[in-house]
Amino acid sequence: MRLKHVLIGLGAVVVVVIGGAVVAIETIDFNQYRALIADQVKQRTGREVKIAGDLKVGISLTPTVAVDDVSFANATWGSRPQMVTVKRFEAQLELLPLLTGDVRVKRIVLNGADILLETDPKGTGNWSFGQTGGAAQPASPTEGGGKLPTVNKITLADVTITYKDGVAKKTQTVALQKFTAESADAANPIALEIVANLNGNPVSATGTIGALSGILGNQPLPIDLKAQGGGATVTAKGTIAKPAAGKGIAIALTADGKSLADLTPLAGSPLPPLGPYSLSGNLSDVEGGYKIAGLQLKMGGSDIAGDAAIAFSGGQPKITANLSSSLVDAKDFGIQPAPPAGEAAPAAKSGDGRVFSDAPLPFALLKAVDAKIAFTGQKVIREPATLDGLAVALDLAGGKLTIGKFDAGISGGRLGLSGVIDASAQQPAVALKVSSRGVEAGTLMQTFGQSAVLSGGKVDMDVDVKGQGQSVRQIMAGLSGSTALQMGSGKINNRFAQIMLSDLFKLISTGGSTDSSNLNCLVSKFDIAKGLATSKALVVDTNGATIVGSGKIMLDSEKLGLHLDPTAKQTNLVNLAIPVNVGGTLANPNVTPDPAGLAKSATGALAGTVGTGGDVGALTGMLTGNSGSGASGTTTASNGCGSAAAGTTAAPAQQQTQPSSPTDLLQGKPKSTEDVGKTLKGLLGQ
Repeated sequence: MRLKHVLIGLGAVVVVVIGGAVVAIETIDFNQYRALIADQVKQRTGREVKIAGDLKVGISLTPTVAVDDVSFANATWGSRPQMVTVKRFEAQLELLPLLTGDVRVKRIVLNGADILLETDPKGTGNWSFGQTGGAAQPASPTEGGGKLPTVNKITLADVTITYKDGVAKKTQTVALQKFTAESADAANPIALEIVANLNGNPVSATGTIGALSGILGNQPLPIDLKAQGGGATVTAKGTIAKPAAGKGIAIALTADGKSLADLTPLAGSPLPPLGPYSLSGNLSDVEGGYKIAGLQLKMGGSDIAGDAAIAFSGGQPKITANLSSSLVDAKDFGIQPAPPAGEAAPAAKSGDGRVFSDAPLPFALLKAVDAKIAFTGQKVIREPATLDGLAVALDLAGGKLTIGKFDAGISGGRLGLSGVIDASAQQPAVALKVSSRGVEAGTLMQTFGQSAVLSGGKVDMDVDVKGQGQSVRQIMAGLSGSTALQMGSGKINNRFAQIMLSDLFKLISTGGSTDSSNLNCLVSKFDIAKGLATSKALVVDTNGATIVGSGKIMLDSEKLGLHLDPTAKQTNLVNLAIPVNVGGTLANPNVTPDPAGLAKSATGALAGTVGTGGDVGALTGMLTGNSGSGASGTTTASNGCGSAAAGTTAAPAQQQTQPSSPTDLLQGKPKSTEDVGKTLKGLLGQ
């Protein structure tokens, strides 16, 4: 009985001691330590911390530490005084495991936090802390030898994180309505749930990631996450073999949504209304970068498949891709169809009335990244053109883009393009070769974004040009090379023809429609040297007339100096076959009768009447411009395209004339109708 009483007494003493300790602890005012805590934080960060609320400790087998109204100072250059403000922080621990060296935190709660992350104009972050005292050195992973702490649950509520980019002058805000990370212990996976607003737009995520012990031990990290926002659903499932180094990534990614425009608020910049869309692929890390294998992209009705990779070693990013497609429709990617054939628009003008823009071309983009891309497409559509069997090979290195291959079937023919765009030099250089064989004219023009002013005829075309400059205007001013185009039987848009031919349009409109006129053939050849394009062959042949052209185009000033000499094929059209000069500029061409040509034609008509018609013949020849040769109702003119295509222009039945003054044409001094009248009066002796 005596032992029993002793044990009871000892127990009573223990209870009294523990109870007294609890009472003593509970009577301690922990607020007296607020200044000490603030001083320790300042020594390590150089920033002021203020604890305006109470610092409380709840004593039990699971003691709780809580603090209210905490603020942490921002950098001196920051946009506001506080970097962080917290309404309440709370942590609950298990007491008994501490006796065996285990640290078990049942929960951590952060409520009402406002966190500002920002950079200054030089890119320095406000999270870069100055140190005014001896900061503690970070412990190595092997120091201490203690067991890994266990945190069962972390809860964040009503937390706002704002990021201000002082360089880009952009702000992003994430408002966490709910964030939970929960795990049974450090060896079990962590379950995540996030409900937030990004720039005022709802986003959410759920899933699991690997255990805390695996993360800290750099062990393979499993990931199984699903996120939703901006109308899109994104999934990621796989592992990261070495999470600390970001190596050994093997993650299957998927993303899909109804429209890219729904992502605009999340992206921070406008996105086009394209979709529905879907993307899938297997993400892995490669030497210096990342790769997506088995890529499957669908946009509207279009599809693209293949492999793509990006590497960040070697000074600047390099993209490599090997892609293929069964169908790509430009409309699915926001590229609008070319204008219809009947809507030939006037030449576009820049702000100063010129056709060739002096706006700098975006050559800098070629220096931002290196790339090597191969693409094959069974069918690529940009209405109304369809490219069949398209093959493209591009190589971009150090600002130099080499178009090694662009080859496709189109409208029953073939189209090829190659060239180099070199932005590495101070003065960018461009060299392009384009060829087509048997391609319908309208389709060819629309493929290059132009209105189909020519249509129906099959075109053989060769363009080989090169130039230098920062803008289209500079490049054209120094352009050198050659162009050649031949078209068989087809049509020319009437509106375009009227602009370019003026009154001569009446010669070619015979047998046409209200929208277009028939062409038997067309040949155009120009040699270009330092911005001066000189015609080597220019023939338009129709049922009503053959028009032979000559002259120059000054690409630097955009001035025209062309002469068009028509030959009527029908007697009733001969009086319309008046030689004309085409002057002015590409933006504002003007067409006027050529006085010298008229005089020469009139002289020929008068001379042709000698012995064949006397005064009556002379008058008839003067009125019609016809010397009376040829079969009844027609002249002896022939199709001149064949010889022009061969490099020699055959002489038409009517005598060709030369422009009155090529210099006047290039200087924009066309003759007026009044001058034509004076010439005729002189010939008639009046």
